[in-house]
Amino acid sequence: MSYSLGFTAGALLYKEAKEYIAAISSFEDYLSLKENVANIYIPTNSEASRKRIKGELDKRLRLLNSEYLNLFLNAEEKDRKIILLLAICKCYVIVAEFLLEVIYPKWKRFDYDVSTYDFSYFLSEKLSSQQMDSISDQTKYKLSQVVVKMLKEISILEKDKINQVFPSEELTTILNKNGDGWFLNCLLITQ
Repeated sequence: MSYSLGFTAGALLYKEAKEYIAAISSFEDYLSLKENVANIYIPTNSEASRKRIKGELDKRLRLLNSEYLNLFLNAEEKDRKIILLLAICKCYVIVAEFLLEVIYPKWKRFDYDVSTYDFSYFLSEKLSSQQMDSISDQTKYKLSQVVVKMLKEISILEKDKINQVFPSEELTTILNKNGDGWFLNCLLITQ
């Protein structure tokens, strides 16, 4: 299987997503590509960074639906971050698989230690040798750093230890209603 590994543009992008989602006037139009949000709403100084982050946010957020985006506007920070992680998992299957195949089993075994090495090793197991050879060591390390940073930003990792994250009842209902109940295991919640 070929994996998209373009998530080094940013980890969770919480601060940027918060401003960007608030600037969307119609989620239906945005999701159907009828509305294009200007990158001026992204809080960063560099035009190149704003373009790159806008592209990354569009790629991730358009994999959600208006129910998630509406909830994001009114939710607590924890639920907002969970929604962003869901978008990442939908966009970058390798991240979802890492959570489901490495983090979740470690947590169930009471093995709470996680480092960048865990993702690097997982990557070497998932990618073909040809794919691995096409990625520089620096990029492999950067990918690992970004995944660990994502997990810290959402509090699945605290002091390099695995930790459960609980969505609100409303978000849990929306996840199940939309066929995204699988994602609860990514948060270390057993259904």
